[in-house]
Amino acid sequence: MLNFQRRAEITAQLQNLKASDSSNYKWRWYCNPFRSETPDRSNMTLKIERYSEGPSTTIRLIGRMQAEHLAELEKQIRESGSKIVIDLEEVDLVDVQVVRFLGACEAQGITLLNSSPYIRDWIGKERD
Repeated sequence: MLNFQRRAEITAQLQNLKASDSSNYKWRWYCNPFRSETPDRSNMTLKIERYSEGPSTTIRLIGRMQAEHLAELEKQIRESGSKIVIDLEEVDLVDVQVVRFLGACEAQGITLLNSSPYIRDWIGKERD
C-alpha cells in the first residue's frame, strides 16, 4: 500500500496534467492512481469469453473490438451451439468493420445483448 506522502505526490502530478500530456502516457485498463499494483491488462484490447449450456451459447466481449478481432469471433461463433447471444455490455469501442459484422450477425439470427446506444444506432445506420 502506498504511504500518504506518495499518494500526495501522485495526486499533485495528476492535477498538473494537461490535455496535451495524455499522448505521453500509456493507456491503462483502469484509472486508480492509489493502487500500487496494476493488473496485467494494460495491453488488453479485447477479451472474449464463451459460455455454453446445451444448444445455447453466450459470447461475452470485453474491451475495444477492431477488425483484427473478427476472425477469432467468427471462429467462436462457428464453434458455438445453434442459439447464439453476443453480450456487448463491456464493449467500449468498435470500428466500422465490427459494426457491419455485428449487423450481419443480427440479420442471421444472432442476438446482440446489452449493446450501448451508440453501437446500436451505428448498426442501424449501416443497414440503411
